[in-house]
Amino acid sequence: MEWPQDANAEPQNLTKGLGPRLLAFKERHDVGQASSGLGDTLSLHKSSEDQTHETDMVLSLTFLDNTRLKSSGSSFNMSHAPLHTPKGRKGHTKSRRGCFNCKKARIKCKENRPSCDYCSHRGLQCEWPELQISMVRQSESNIQGRQPGVVTRTSPSLTIGPVTKEPVFNMQDFRLFNHFLKAAYPHHPVGNDSVWTHEIPSLASEYDFLLHAMLALSASDIANSRGCSQDQALQLNSTALSYRVKAITALNKAMDSPSRSFEQGNAMLGACFALLFQSILMENGLVEYMSFIRGVIAVSIHMGMSKLRFLFENMFNQTEMIQSNLQDMDLVNPDLASGACRSIERFGHLVVNPRELEYYGYLLSAARSLFTSSAEAYGNLSKIYGLFCYTMSHAEYSAFIASTNEVGKLLQSHFAALQLIMMPITLSEQALVREPRNETSPGAGTTTRWLTSLHRRIVPGMMAYYEWPLLIERGVHEGWVPFSFA
Repeated sequence: MEWPQDANAEPQNLTKGLGPRLLAFKERHDVGQASSGLGDTLSLHKSSEDQTHETDMVLSLTFLDNTRLKSSGSSFNMSHAPLHTPKGRKGHTKSRRGCFNCKKARIKCKENRPSCDYCSHRGLQCEWPELQISMVRQSESNIQGRQPGVVTRTSPSLTIGPVTKEPVFNMQDFRLFNHFLKAAYPHHPVGNDSVWTHEIPSLASEYDFLLHAMLALSASDIANSRGCSQDQALQLNSTALSYRVKAITALNKAMDSPSRSFEQGNAMLGACFALLFQSILMENGLVEYMSFIRGVIAVSIHMGMSKLRFLFENMFNQTEMIQSNLQDMDLVNPDLASGACRSIERFGHLVVNPRELEYYGYLLSAARSLFTSSAEAYGNLSKIYGLFCYTMSHAEYSAFIASTNEVGKLLQSHFAALQLIMMPITLSEQALVREPRNETSPGAGTTTRWLTSLHRRIVPGMMAYYEWPLLIERGVHEGWVPFSFA
């Protein structure tokens, strides 16, 4: 199903690393045979370039323990002391910056960070007043160069104000957030626009992976809008990639522990949907697109088993809802449908893997259905989604998307090309479930960049089987592949 639309940048494949956590996530809760392998759905490649987008710590608070001066070699002559000297109260310096636990216990806090002696000894969480404290310290070279026996005491300087905690957002981020609410939010699950504009944003303040995913999708959406200049697009694509890395990294950590509340489960669902839709706007995003669909299914299965409430309505009958509205829809261009059938039939003898044979069968059925019924074609295309979401195990899915699997790449190329010629159907689906998008939003056909990425390294012996997908790619660029019914 062809959703939003594409990006000028060519970000790194970000789907390698989150997978093992989703796999363990599934295994811990015994999803069962039907969802076998759904665990390894998302992944994260973090190249050195990606890591440069990681957010630096806003504050790096390093606290130096004040060295206590000890007197040594002191002597005291009792003969000079009075016989009856009244004992005065032992003097001490008040701790004005001590932790809350010490203040509550009315004892002097040693003020050593991050946990004072009192809290460390009792296993308490050491919390401090909201003061931004910076300690003036010497560099390591100066410390190493100190003379032996010389004790140096550093003095703290206080800056009164609220503690700044990561993440810190700027004005551009607020604009991205606003654009998400107005135009960039996903149109799936269908009929849930109010959830995307009200409930999901309210969760974003508590779950950073959701907020970063929303900002990433919004930045990609603007970068691909008609009114965006090339320089602006480059900057926005860089911002989108940075937030995508942060979202996947945080989602990665969230997958380590099962969601114990419906808020966390729905936040994870929302993040997966947002990253899924952003994949549509990425040149090499087809594999990530499929992976995040598997992620949506894995999280949904866990929520269902844990009996957590879904914010999204009609999560599991989307195809039926849409198909019922496509019964009287016009047929796509018969020449395009004929080309799809001939091309798919031509390489049938190359497909031998059982799962790939299933994939091939649904692909051919969808192409043949274009001659008779748009609704039936849509239903057959949806079966392909069900295949790589539900049916394929982790091992089967990994083998299918492997870069060395030439038949798998051929099937993916025809899948992307078939979705492009079915754009009149899929765009009609989008119009049925949400208000028209902002005029500045990207036009149809952005997933042609999936084809561009897939067609870069075609094995010479396979070139003959790529003639039709290459033709569709050129047709999108030249404008003769229609994206709406005449």
